[in-house]
Amino acid sequence: MWLSAVVFAATASASPASEQAPASPAPSSVNIGLQSVIAPFVLADRASGLFADVLRAAFASQQVTVEFINLPNVRFEEQFRQGVFDVTTASVPRQAQDGYLSRWPVTYFHNMAITLRGRIPTLSSVDDLKKYRVTAFRNAQKVLGPAYAAATTDHPHYREAVTMPSGALLLDRTDVIISQPDVFRYYLRQQLPQRRNVEAELAYHDVLGPGKFYWMRFRTEAQRDTFERGIAQLYATGEIDRILARYQSDYGVTRDFFIALDCHFRPEQAPQKCKKLSEMFHL
Repeated sequence: MWLSAVVFAATASASPASEQAPASPAPSSVNIGLQSVIAPFVLADRASGLFADVLRAAFASQQVTVEFINLPNVRFEEQFRQGVFDVTTASVPRQAQDGYLSRWPVTYFHNMAITLRGRIPTLSSVDDLKKYRVTAFRNAQKVLGPAYAAATTDHPHYREAVTMPSGALLLDRTDVIISQPDVFRYYLRQQLPQRRNVEAELAYHDVLGPGKFYWMRFRTEAQRDTFERGIAQLYATGEIDRILARYQSDYGVTRDFFIALDCHFRPEQAPQKCKKLSEMFHL
């Protein structure tokens, strides 16, 4: 399976102390740490969104209730270590060794440079951003690596926004939006509801480097196993497809956020994309 190497890495990341601990009982409820608002994956009410609904459904299938605790992303690992919540949703194997990492990545986040095709049909590299007015998500310079930081630091027409101003692109207030495409489309629909069928006007430029896989980290092994059984059941029953279809209809969401799960449970559904990701990340 294409994620076999990642499974090994994730399993190996549990702390020795955790591995020697006695098995914990199956949970009846869990507290899950979520990034405050990352629409459409976590919506402003902080209890719904694509990610929140999938997590809730996975645990509900195992008769486990969930409570979401919303925090800034930078505090996730610290708050997890302090016992504020049971599950962190944005972890990677090389981070803290506390708890139990999911056996495979759960989410995938890939930012792109988005332009109007009629104005900027191509971008060949991240350095091209220096020529244009650029609007990015908050902390993009910290997240997207040194090449991106070098291209945008001291850029007189660069800014970062707390809420993604997708509509600014169509209103000629910026030339380039830096965003994950599903996030961009969500806010575009909210900000310019009268504009329909604009997808053909947009160009997505993959110049920011590879995306990132994120694992979930659990306080107990029983919590991890319960969640993974739940996700497997969502795929077996088709419930995950029904949840995704609802968000696709309402917000134009693609399956990219959960491509790691798709490639784990249904690699035949997107064989070329799974093959590309496997090669890119040496999975």
